[in-house]
Amino acid sequence: MLEWGPHSVLPSSPRLIQLAEEAGISDSWTSAAGAARRRYVYRAGKARALPGSPFGIPFSTALSPFGWLRVLTEPFRSNGGSEEESVKDFFQRRLGTEAARILADAMVAGISGGVPEDLEMASFAPAVAEMERKHGSLFKGLISRSRPKGVPFRGTGTLKTGMQSLPEALARGLGEAYQGSNTVTEMYRENHQWNLSVEGAYSGDTDGFDGVVLATPSAVSAKLARPHNLRLSGLLESISYASMVLVQIAYDASKCRFKPDGFGFLVPRQQSLQILGAIWSSSVFPWRAPSGRDLATVFMGGTRDPLLGERSDEEILERAIPDMQRAHGSGFEADWCEVGRAPVAIPQARRGHGRKVYALRNECSLLDGLELAGGYLDGISLENCARSGQWAAERLLQETSS
Repeated sequence: MLEWGPHSVLPSSPRLIQLAEEAGISDSWTSAAGAARRRYVYRAGKARALPGSPFGIPFSTALSPFGWLRVLTEPFRSNGGSEEESVKDFFQRRLGTEAARILADAMVAGISGGVPEDLEMASFAPAVAEMERKHGSLFKGLISRSRPKGVPFRGTGTLKTGMQSLPEALARGLGEAYQGSNTVTEMYRENHQWNLSVEGAYSGDTDGFDGVVLATPSAVSAKLARPHNLRLSGLLESISYASMVLVQIAYDASKCRFKPDGFGFLVPRQQSLQILGAIWSSSVFPWRAPSGRDLATVFMGGTRDPLLGERSDEEILERAIPDMQRAHGSGFEADWCEVGRAPVAIPQARRGHGRKVYALRNECSLLDGLELAGGYLDGISLENCARSGQWAAERLLQETSS
């Protein structure tokens, strides 16, 4: 099974679990293998295990001994930083220069395809920033964090039929009211209602709607909003996205000198690899590959290499496969590959993003019956996107019923 979007979830709230239950697929959740708890970072020519807890720090070579010693002083560091502090500055202030250069760089690449000096900490990882505000320490915040109730799997989980089965189930529940193949080209107000011009099997103009939620990428929402509020449209257009390239590789892990035994590895810059990292898909969920075969999903591009998606499959594979061979050592051979591209993949919460979101919400509130939702507003995780849509719908229902 190939996942081209989110591979799995690690819930911090019950919202996504509840959504699956409402869609009738709550019995489809399954747990990751125990090995998925192990994570790696590629540094100085090899994949190095990250500690699973502070007690594992003495045995990890992901950072130097001095680098880990600086990390351990985090609970004694005073709070500080501006509202628009970058991810890099936040990590450097709390965990030290080496952790910022290695761990923050790898984490940001794996989560958003971006670079830590560009992104605003409070918008990129608000839950982590909140740990400092609430507990005065990331270590204390992690210790106090509890798993939400009602999660039907241990640790990391996914849906047996693929993560796309959640939106598919939601669409089925809507029946004929769901028209996913029709493109909205324009929206306009008439008699205090919104009408939509659509193309596709049901082309033409729709009947009036009391409310509309724009849950499209910001550039698409900008185009639809332009006739109604130029400032709102301009703010939406100003949000940048990272493009991503994914390479699915089938191989035989038993032949590799370094045998995958975890979730995957991430690659900081200046490590002589062009990939951002890889998920060992069949190590996390063994049923995703046939017996005797293994599957890895390689991530490339992002803001480090924004034009990579314009290259041919052959050129992309000429970069991906040698990098995987370096990471896994002798014996790594690609038996089969498939390349996927996402030109508009992940919104980038650049510095000043919090102010921009505030302005977006203010401008949107000037238009009756209109709401925005998406990863560029409330966070890029699947859980945050689901929550963003829920909040938008609740605001709209409250407005239209009052």
